Amino acid sequence: MKYLLLLLLSTSVFAAKFNVKSDPSDCDVYVIDKNGKRVSLGKTPYEADVETMQTNYGANGPIQIEVFKPGFEPYSLSVPILAKSDIDISANLKVEKNIELAQDFDFLVGDLFDVLRLMRGKNFDLAFAKLEKLEVKFPHFSIIHEMKGSISYLKKDFKNSLAFYRKAFGINPKNREAYKMKIYLEKKFNVSKNEGGK
Repeated sequence: MKYLLLLLLSTSVFAAKFNVKSDPSDCDVYVIDKNGKRVSLGKTPYEADVETMQTNYGANGPIQIEVFKPGFEPYSLSVPILAKSDIDISANLKVEKNIELAQDFDFLVGDLFDVLRLMRGKNFDLAFAKLEKLEVKFPHFSIIHEMKGSISYLKKDFKNSLAFYRKAFGINPKNREAYKMKIYLEKKFNVSKNEGGK
């Protein structure tokens, strides 16, 4: 009887655990049943006994787990259930692409306003350096090259100014301001459309 009691205590104390953690926290945890329906398990951090998970959802093989939070892409994983082994899942959710794009756009607009402020204060070198950093993150935004052209023009560096306006127009042929300045500088310095530039 004493040995049976010790065995029961040992089994309960050392029962394998099923753990789900996430970044961000407080995500919904689902198991996908055999019919493809999402069954809610709870929120992260989530913990259950492996045996319970196996009995309820994984008697015939692995179980499909989904971790979800609004504004993030769902995290899905197929988990083989081994009754005597702990299962630890760490789900790092990625921000939804449209939200990430909006965040990037907000960042770009905010920094461009800073550049304009610096230009008004005639801090041209600092403004240009800020645009250089923005170009690394947003290489295909013509406004960055257009503003580089504006700074170069204000510094009377007309050759580089033309090169930047040409680049801005090359990236976005609908950028009317870049086009106007490109034509103006080409005429002013009698430069053909195909001559010079970056």
